[in-house]
Amino acid sequence: MSGSTTEPETLLLRMNADRPPIWLAEPGEDDGRPTVRQQNRWRNHVIVDEASRADRVTVAEAADREAVDEFLAATEFGDETVYIEMGEVRECFRLELCHVSWSASEISTDYTRKTRPYTDHCEVDESVIEARLIRIPSPLDDDEVNGFSSSIGTGACDRHRTTVDGEGGASPTIPRENSTATETPTADSGGEQ
Repeated sequence: MSGSTTEPETLLLRMNADRPPIWLAEPGEDDGRPTVRQQNRWRNHVIVDEASRADRVTVAEAADREAVDEFLAATEFGDETVYIEMGEVRECFRLELCHVSWSASEISTDYTRKTRPYTDHCEVDESVIEARLIRIPSPLDDDEVNGFSSSIGTGACDRHRTTVDGEGGASPTIPRENSTATETPTADSGGEQ
């Protein structure tokens, strides 16, 4: 149960926030939102491996709740998993997901950092949050996944990688329909990392 793809179905939310804008509510909690992160360049993640866990996904007011609900509802949890990765990005940049790979115990993502168009207003020293929902075409178990890694480069994405089947055989990556990138505007219509 390992694989990789350069074209996963995704949903991107981008907003001003001082802490993770998506989290799992614990049973009996009113809110349960994570506390403010003091360190710079933090990253956070959530694995949604079944429908009952999807029901616990909670989003901040500034986030597009309807888009998140639709993305989760379109997931076949017997065959797919949603990996939610969040982190700070400098406002004048944006991240492009180049590659995601997984095994039964680890998920790894690779991004390239792009400059936003000069017509987009942004503040050089400010940061925003990018929360990306990534549909992994494999059933992972949240209890088994204990390793996470992410890299950010500045070059072009290598779209010639292959998808790896469980036995180690490779086949070309097939782009999936309905890939979605959604930006939730920042308060000043600012930029990306």
